[in-house]
Amino acid sequence: YRVETAQVKGCESQAWLYHQRIESSHFFCADSDSRIVKGLIAILLSATHGKTTTEIAEFDLEQYFQRLGLSGQLSPSRTNGLTALANAIKQFAAA
Repeated sequence: YRVETAQVKGCESQAWLYHQRIESSHFFCADSDSRIVKGLIAILLSATHGKTTTEIAEFDLEQYFQRLGLSGQLSPSRTNGLTALANAIKQFAAA
């Protein structure tokens, strides 16, 4: 599954994302070569997995991480990578 076509650009670590739509819900599978990023992906997917297009479009990553107490805990490069993953999820859902 770690193929170039699934790689999310904008992440310092390598990350791969897959999407499947079933009826009106979106499901994702993702991986990274970094253990920290794998954990962050799990947190991100817990908020978006199985959601509708509208729910994913309305998802606010910054607000979500503030609510979890993670804002300010991540380096700028990790924050940028996580934002790239969230944007990729939104693009898959919108397509």
